[in-house]
Amino acid sequence: MALLITLLLLSLMGIIGMASLDTVTRDRQTAGNLKTAQSAFYAADAAVSGSLELVRTEVVGQSIAAGDCLGAPVPSGSLPNGTTYGPDSTAPDDQICMTGIAEACDELVASAEIGATVFRYSIWNFRTEGNGTAGSVSRIQAAARRCHAFGS
Repeated sequence: MALLITLLLLSLMGIIGMASLDTVTRDRQTAGNLKTAQSAFYAADAAVSGSLELVRTEVVGQSIAAGDCLGAPVPSGSLPNGTTYGPDSTAPDDQICMTGIAEACDELVASAEIGATVFRYSIWNFRTEGNGTAGSVSRIQAAARRCHAFGS
């Protein structure tokens, strides 16, 4: 009788051990998928950062209008962990384009009263994509504003 009870307890402990092993395996797979998804997101964020730098530093004239694009496209590259970034492959183009003109710049509100050059915010739109090493993809669409001098 003791042998039978011992065998039943060992069988029950084996079943519990196998179920625990299956749970741990699934958790590791989920963590790996989350890690590659985060890597793709961080890569797309790196493209956003590069695009914001272009919006901030690109030289544009005073006669730009909605629909005009910067000379350089959304930056492309790769990160040390093997993920890559660049323009969104589903976007119609890879450009950083101005979508409109907003209110007067906060720091230069008085420029609207001077009459010659008016400083207003220009709104720029771009779409980026990050590609993880395991095939995960993350896309970000962003807009940025820049204080810009417009001719009268």
